[in-house]
Amino acid sequence: IMATQFHFEHVFRAAAIDDLFSAYFDPVHLRHQDQQLEISERLVIEQTDDGETLRRTCKITPRRQLPAIVRPFLAGPLHYLETATWRRAARTIEVEIWPSLLRKKARPTVTAMYRLSQLSDGGSTRSYEGQVCVDLPLFSTRIEHGIVAELERSLAVTATCTQAFLDRGGRYVSARA
Repeated sequence: IMATQFHFEHVFRAAAIDDLFSAYFDPVHLRHQDQQLEISERLVIEQTDDGETLRRTCKITPRRQLPAIVRPFLAGPLHYLETATWRRAARTIEVEIWPSLLRKKARPTVTAMYRLSQLSDGGSTRSYEGQVCVDLPLFSTRIEHGIVAELERSLAVTATCTQAFLDRGGRYVSARA
């Protein structure tokens, strides 16, 4: 089985790299991002934090519909499970995503690594790289490329949301404030 690789980078202005890692798990920040991404529901299924590792699994339901060509392969309403594991000492977040997109046998998997590095000017570079794998002869490459394109679109939106969050000191303020 072949897989489609991806690698996206974005530069942030942040006081500290850990502010970016923390933003990834901040519930207020996630709600705002989800609104921008047209996510109708994010349900935290499990979250554990032992001080060294923070692990969260969510069921995420988008509002967007899929193209007609993919609908015959659906295993029910579109949603996906996402597990994010922040290893604080390693300064990485491992991400695994399982869309409900296809029936179990051909279910796609997305595995990625979220890394941050400090730049000499005080900024931080986010590197998000990994692979998408779909076990569905004839359609896998097309579906994988579609998932990568959606990741690219989503990461641009989340980068804008995250920078706005950081610019406000890592918290959202109401429009009335």
